[in-house]
Amino acid sequence: MDIGNSGQRELSVDDLFQGTTFLPDTEPSRFEVLLERVSRNRYTIFTVLYAELFKLFPDSPHLAVFFEQAVNLIVLPPQEQHPIINDPVFQVWQGMTFRYTNQVLTEKSEDTAMLEKMLIEFPDVLARVKAKDKIRPVHDCPPLYRFDVDPLIAIATPPSYEFPKDEEARKQLERSGHPVRFFSDIVNIALLRMEHTWPACHERFKQLVKAICYLPDGLFRSCSASRYTGVILLSSRDNSILDLEESLVHEATHQLLYYIVEMCPVVAEGASREASFTLPWSGQKRDLYGYFHAFYVYIALVKYLERVRSRSSHELQQAQNRLAFIMRGLTRALPDLEASGDFTPQGRQLLENLVKEVRALESKHAGLLAKTTPATVTERVLGATA
Repeated sequence: MDIGNSGQRELSVDDLFQGTTFLPDTEPSRFEVLLERVSRNRYTIFTVLYAELFKLFPDSPHLAVFFEQAVNLIVLPPQEQHPIINDPVFQVWQGMTFRYTNQVLTEKSEDTAMLEKMLIEFPDVLARVKAKDKIRPVHDCPPLYRFDVDPLIAIATPPSYEFPKDEEARKQLERSGHPVRFFSDIVNIALLRMEHTWPACHERFKQLVKAICYLPDGLFRSCSASRYTGVILLSSRDNSILDLEESLVHEATHQLLYYIVEMCPVVAEGASREASFTLPWSGQKRDLYGYFHAFYVYIALVKYLERVRSRSSHELQQAQNRLAFIMRGLTRALPDLEASGDFTPQGRQLLENLVKEVRALESKHAGLLAKTTPATVTERVLGATA
């Protein structure tokens, strides 16, 4: 282990994965370390990017504003800097700029026009991020967008969702679904219920989900992806508030795993990307990474559903049936995942910790599993997690 600036021993990556799943019912200090490590990594990437760009464009007056504002951001105190660097819009900008820079440095492209365009746009990106940060969310609900989402997020979402570029097409689509304000109220109700059901999960949601896009024409129930971390897409295909709670927990848990993977990969780089695994919950095909994502998320959902209390008899029965359905899928997933040799050492440790959780949940809910009939109907489609 290393010694940090505070003089305290800093957990190594291996130590950080010992005995934890990072889920909301585990020691919160590990999650706080995870957030800090990811913020630190993102800051490091930005400073390295700045240095490489300074070497690429040593005498470029048209980029002077970028370099000035980049330095100002680099020297900000962490409490002011982290909200900016961790904003989804900033992260999309940084990811795109990093790729364009890498293409030039590796001589895969001699054209710097797109890269220079990203640098010229940086002041506007920074202004949009800062303006959004000043907006206080209502009841801790993140900002909810339809077609007014930031243009960089709209660029990043395909193939999950392609925002229409034509104004007439947008107007036509806006006639479908609920008004944004109404749907925002429904999401707020679901979040208030989440807070009552599992306060720690609600707290994680607030820290991980920075924006929601309401897309009733989306071909998914809910969706997210690591290329626009911090943003979740909802189509309002849930049949009840409890279903919406599940979608919100589902996507927040994907966000958590994105953070874990950003800090340390869980699947080996050379692992096959072939969709050779069949998800026991839906019958959809996934590669190992996608399968592990689903496994991780469904453990969180069981932990949420088992906490559902003080609801109508109908909702309580719905929660129990759903819990039993998910548990059976988790049990069927265990042999597939345990047999794989394509996990990194940290991924294997995380898997072993999760397997212990599943075994404990099997014992805890053995009575429920014994008295409920296995479901044969597959669930509705949730989005990809690549």
